[in-house]
Amino acid sequence: MEWNRETPWRQGFLLGNDAIDALGLRHPVSPDKTIVVVATHDCDLAQDPQFEPVVEVVVGCLAAKDGNCTHAKNARKLHIEFAGDAPFWAEFEATAKVDVDKLKLNEYAPRSDVRLRVEDYAVLQMWLASRYRRSAFADEFERRLTKETKLAEKIAKAVKPHGELISGVFFDVDEGKEVTRVGPDDTYMLDITILHTAEPDFEAAENAAQSAADAIQKAFKEKLFDPSNKWQHIELRFCDPISESVLTYQVFRQLKRWRLEHMSLAADPQQALLPE
Repeated sequence: MEWNRETPWRQGFLLGNDAIDALGLRHPVSPDKTIVVVATHDCDLAQDPQFEPVVEVVVGCLAAKDGNCTHAKNARKLHIEFAGDAPFWAEFEATAKVDVDKLKLNEYAPRSDVRLRVEDYAVLQMWLASRYRRSAFADEFERRLTKETKLAEKIAKAVKPHGELISGVFFDVDEGKEVTRVGPDDTYMLDITILHTAEPDFEAAENAAQSAADAIQKAFKEKLFDPSNKWQHIELRFCDPISESVLTYQVFRQLKRWRLEHMSLAADPQQALLPE
């Protein structure tokens, strides 16, 4: 079959079982729960196969929602909901991308019973881009937050129960300046923003973000605020919730998203990423 710009395939569309089987795309662990989504952008899908012969897809599976993997909070793993006749949650991993022949894919039609909502399609795009928009925090800051204090785990634990209500956790370290810190008394200054959704239930999302912020503040104070009323290693100046409808783009550009599977510049620690 010929490929033309009127192809029915679009980024975010799902392959049916006929295409999955024909192209050998069954999930290696849960083959009976396989979900395959198109990752290639619409503009590239429309290009002549002579010049762009493959379509990139991501092989995933049905899964129970994990709050730390929604809203592209985790660059390695995405949990996202498909709406339609029988809505479901799917899990995709960034390492499960596969190239398929564009002309072979053209022999099949995308699923029409379920689709991503507009807001979820935007999340998919953010997640696909996130691994290519990495920005690292200083290794010493990472070491203090992850290995020395285990506070990174506390942040993830505080956010996880609130799932979709929290869009992300953002850091401002030393007001964006690169400062070399030495010793526990030479503290990093950290401001944390807990970004929450505005719809469909603003109050529930605000309460969730406030609850997460309170838990994070408590963890930092218990771990790093010594009996002499002095911060050690990292000074948490504030941890505040804010709505997506209120955060300005100017402020947003100054923040760095703290991924819940972050990695630093070094090979062993983990790395954080820029906000989208």
